[in-house]
Amino acid sequence: MISKHFMPGADDADQMLAFFAVFSVAVIARPFGSLVFGKIGDQAGRVASLRVATVIAAVSTSIIAFIPNFNTIGWFAVLFLTICRMMFLISLAGEIDAIKIYVAEKVGKKRRYLANGIVSFSSQIGVLLASIMYHVAISMPELTWMWKMNFLLGGAFGMVIILLRGYLRESDAFLKSKKKQEVDSGIVEIVLQNKRKFVLGMIVSGMLGGGYHFLVIFLGAFAGNVADIIPPDQATSSNVILISIYGIACVLSGVVADRIKKQNTQMIVALICSIMCVLEMEYKLLDNVFVKTLHYMLAFMVPFYYIPCAIKIQSLFATNVRMRMFSLSHSVGSMFFSSTTPFICMLIWRSSGLFAAVLGYFLLQLLLLLFAIIYIAKNDYESMFET
Repeated sequence: MISKHFMPGADDADQMLAFFAVFSVAVIARPFGSLVFGKIGDQAGRVASLRVATVIAAVSTSIIAFIPNFNTIGWFAVLFLTICRMMFLISLAGEIDAIKIYVAEKVGKKRRYLANGIVSFSSQIGVLLASIMYHVAISMPELTWMWKMNFLLGGAFGMVIILLRGYLRESDAFLKSKKKQEVDSGIVEIVLQNKRKFVLGMIVSGMLGGGYHFLVIFLGAFAGNVADIIPPDQATSSNVILISIYGIACVLSGVVADRIKKQNTQMIVALICSIMCVLEMEYKLLDNVFVKTLHYMLAFMVPFYYIPCAIKIQSLFATNVRMRMFSLSHSVGSMFFSSTTPFICMLIWRSSGLFAAVLGYFLLQLLLLLFAIIYIAKNDYESMFET
């Protein structure tokens, strides 16, 4: 529905390709956000970064609801959408990355994984509300303005969050680091000092985001609206289920990781199980059968490697550079692997026409992530968390 509003063309596949292309192009702005908010987060504080970023996120989200469609203003609709998306992605570096670091430092090692699982669960509540609103919107096509409520409500919730975040106080770990902080190095020097860890963070973060984008955002819509292997209404209802499953699994993953104390084993087992599910899905596609149960299982398993991986990458960097290194590696990884996943999958589909080839791209991401995690586990990097 949104792609029809903003994108030219009559074919659903062309509009979806153009829509994901906008999202892929806009992601180039995210590293800029990491540089700006990373500096704020490491110098002024994680909370300061959160407050500024939330304002930008709320405003850029709300504006989308007021952009006229392509038939009214032509390519300016695409331009304005791209600018809003870029501003939102800039804010993500100072919001999502900062809140994960803030919570990990604030809670300490006893409940660090559960706390980050709850953060991811909470973010899925917003995604779930948006998905339900979208489902309502497409069920009432005569109300062509209904999809805009997602963005208006998103902006309104953002304003409420701005007020709530006024009560946040910096973690002891950050305050302690700030007291003993000496002359700060430039970003190039910091990256060079942590180059191997930075590359690992980039690969892992990119693959993690790619998995989420593929399974929760892309696969159902693609199967129902482009590949026509399942009914479109099933794809929409499945999206609500997928988000719910993913959110619940985030909390369960945090509980398991805190209790078993063998996070490397948890990540590797979850990834191997995911790879086996994808191979089974590939086999079923030989008979042109899309097994939604396997789709649900894959979404359930993502947090069992996602949550420990995210904490592992944070732990690679010292407190005084953690925000910049974690956020920048996340942003660069997102630019090359994560946010581009739907667009690359559409290109694979356009060139091959094979659903199995599209699924194969996700399988490749899982394998790369598995090798990266094994490499980190083998080198046994020391945790840089001070609590």
